[in-house]
Amino acid sequence: MKGLTERQQEILEFISTYMLENGRSPTLREIGSKFGFSHIAARDAVLALVRKGYLEKNENELRSLAFPRKERLARENIPIPFFQSEPSLNALNHEPPSSIFIPRYIAEKDAFAFRITSESMRNAGILPGDVAVMVKEKRNPENNEIILASYSDDDRPMELRRFHPIMNEYAELWPDNDTMGIIKVTRSNLITAGVLLHIWRSFNEPHTSWP
Repeated sequence: MKGLTERQQEILEFISTYMLENGRSPTLREIGSKFGFSHIAARDAVLALVRKGYLEKNENELRSLAFPRKERLARENIPIPFFQSEPSLNALNHEPPSSIFIPRYIAEKDAFAFRITSESMRNAGILPGDVAVMVKEKRNPENNEIILASYSDDDRPMELRRFHPIMNEYAELWPDNDTMGIIKVTRSNLITAGVLLHIWRSFNEPHTSWP
């Protein structure tokens, strides 16, 4: 891409902020109003950004501006740590070997993901091969929230369970699987390593091939 002038950079930042806040691109009139341009000057400024590769434009639409696909993906998604199976608490505290991209609207920070291997949430439709996106270390999960729980050996893989508090001292960790039992723990020993935000499943490929 060719470099931008200072004014072109300002226009590009305005368009980017507008699209982020409104979910659509500004019109030429709105760009002109922002910078004191005529309609023609606003059009020329946009076309210069298109020629330099910073924007794409569909001539048949009023709000027709978009970022090139590669840049759009970078703006709309963020990388998060990814584990190939349920991590242990020790593993979670170290950098995993890979990452995946998730949309910013799911989680801005303190998120991680792993491929599910456990059967603990099968009756909830959460299956081995799915990818779980978690937000880290919510200290006080709500009743019935699905958490990634650690309650014993730091090297033991954690497991998705439903959190059910019992008074202030204990909690029960319920599976959504009739073949598995409920685990009762003291609240002081329970570490909520993550709270479930999102489940991804690929229908185009076998579960083990995604992402």
